[in-house]
Amino acid sequence: MARSNNNPLTKGASGTIADLLTFRTRRSGRVVMSAKRGESSVPPTAEQLAIQRRFKRGVIYAKAVLKDPTLKAYYTALAGPDQSAYNMALKDFMRPPIIESIGTDDYHGAVGDPILILAYDDFKVDSVRVVIRNAAGGVIEQGNAVLQVNGLDWAYTATTENLVLTGTIITIIAVDTPGNEVTKESIL
Repeated sequence: MARSNNNPLTKGASGTIADLLTFRTRRSGRVVMSAKRGESSVPPTAEQLAIQRRFKRGVIYAKAVLKDPTLKAYYTALAGPDQSAYNMALKDFMRPPIIESIGTDDYHGAVGDPILILAYDDFKVDSVRVVIRNAAGGVIEQGNAVLQVNGLDWAYTATTENLVLTGTIITIIAVDTPGNEVTKESIL
């Protein structure tokens, strides 16, 4: 990408020129020039409409963040150059957490057996919930996992004996700050 610093022709420029070029000034004062975008002549797909609806919900969340001093300070601290708390909140909303793995090797159905979960987010995973069900779907136990020192792993310690491991379903629900929920299951 080419850069032109202290260009007298673009200094302070903003808006659109002759339906060809659009100038925008970023928060840092840097002027960005790009080709003018027009509306698409192709109707949006169902997937594109779903993304637009999600984006609209993200905008509502980001506006609400600006009204909450604690959340605004949190996202402002994470913002870089040309970014704002609003940008960071919208980004956080648009990217749900990821549950990478469910470690059940040490879970044998006894009280005190651990289940390790690797869950992370671009910003922060607020909670990880564990639900253990029998093969018929009946809940054996459920509770919150505890974040470990490394900031990635979550540990859950079994509190109820599970006599029949075959077919046991372990469901993990990870939730981030905007409330995005992701679920992953492991069947023993």
